[in-house]
Amino acid sequence: MDPNKNTREEFTDAMISMSISEFAWPEWKKYVQRSQVLLDKLAHHSAMAPNLQQTYMTPANSKNKVYFEWDFVGRTLSMFYNVNPTLQGLSKQEKEKWEDAVGRTTFTKVLILDTRPGMLDLMTETTYPDQKGAHSDFGEEILELARHLDD
Repeated sequence: MDPNKNTREEFTDAMISMSISEFAWPEWKKYVQRSQVLLDKLAHHSAMAPNLQQTYMTPANSKNKVYFEWDFVGRTLSMFYNVNPTLQGLSKQEKEKWEDAVGRTTFTKVLILDTRPGMLDLMTETTYPDQKGAHSDFGEEILELARHLDD
């Protein structure tokens, strides 16, 4: 995929449709599948609508907390894809990627479930001052997915 030609929606579709090996370790599979579902829900949240049809590299029209989490979850998912899904015989680098991806998943859960004014709201406002006070709710479906990301 070309980040200068393909849209965020196309990148999302590619990320969530990657096949999972029948030999994947159950823990790897759990993290990947849950991240795929969350990425799809974030991408199709109403707050992402202004950004979804833009190319991946185009600065987002709306740099809101849903966009931030969509980007974070997508990057985390790509980290999982770069680890041997059997979790067997991992190199030191793969072990570090695995641990980083698991940690990022826990951080995703914390950020999404944090109450207002939550850490994610403050981070978004600090980075993008035009977002001050303009915080979309994730909605119960995304909150429920976040609650079970790292069970």
